[in-house]
Amino acid sequence: MSDTRYAIVTGAASGLGRAIAVRLAQDGWHIAVADVNETGSEETGRMVTEAGSTAQVETLDVRDEQQWVSLRERLRADWPQLDLIVNNAGVVVSGAVGQTPIEDWDWLLSINLRGVILGCHTMVDWLKENPRRSHVMNMASVAGLIAPARMGAYNVAKAGVVSLSETLYQELKRENVGVTVVCPWFVKTNLLETGRFADTREKTAGAAFMENSWLTAEKVADKAVRGMYRGKLHVVVGFRANQFSSCKRHFPGIYFALSEWTQRRILEPIWSRGTK
Repeated sequence: MSDTRYAIVTGAASGLGRAIAVRLAQDGWHIAVADVNETGSEETGRMVTEAGSTAQVETLDVRDEQQWVSLRERLRADWPQLDLIVNNAGVVVSGAVGQTPIEDWDWLLSINLRGVILGCHTMVDWLKENPRRSHVMNMASVAGLIAPARMGAYNVAKAGVVSLSETLYQELKRENVGVTVVCPWFVKTNLLETGRFADTREKTAGAAFMENSWLTAEKVADKAVRGMYRGKLHVVVGFRANQFSSCKRHFPGIYFALSEWTQRRILEPIWSRGTK
């Protein structure tokens, strides 16, 4: 078996996926940069090389089961083992239930939830074959834990990723396969550029939260990788993410009152500066 560790990172052409690929490269991992954006993937590949490791670009639409199977077969032919799958690819949709178009629900769920399911389903048996410890890392969000208003589609998908990861954790523990689900606060990435919004003022609010966040993709990637190395199931990243998720878990009445206050005193003034 090779001393080199091998990882697949989806959504690695930019943002958090790119940051995770580069962070793993700093530890010598060989990275399959998997994304539909070939130009961005090539740039990530160069960054992985600059970080001191090696990469290969793999075109992958995470919604397509056959593409997942083809990816697995290509890599199995070349790699001695699979050590890690990072299911990171994701998009954002916002809007109240009843206002968000069903086609937007379908689009987001096909990427943020089905894509993660397909990644786990396709690669888990290969991970089990690894004689040393292998790992699944799924990218969720604090939204999957606290369910903020007007983000129903996104919340449902990320809550599903958390649930899937907790299920896998139990199923794979005796197989020597670790599972980590990462739940960050707002991160400064290009996620909003491809998002779909029932009301454009919601994009304004999201941009404000990102701008005021201290979290960068690199900080989240570092905490995610360190959490994986320590064998943590849940990696909740950011002071506010930990604060809000803990409040909701222990004091749900207070949390929902705080959520209502946040909408009235913070979000609505931001919306008023945007255009509907």
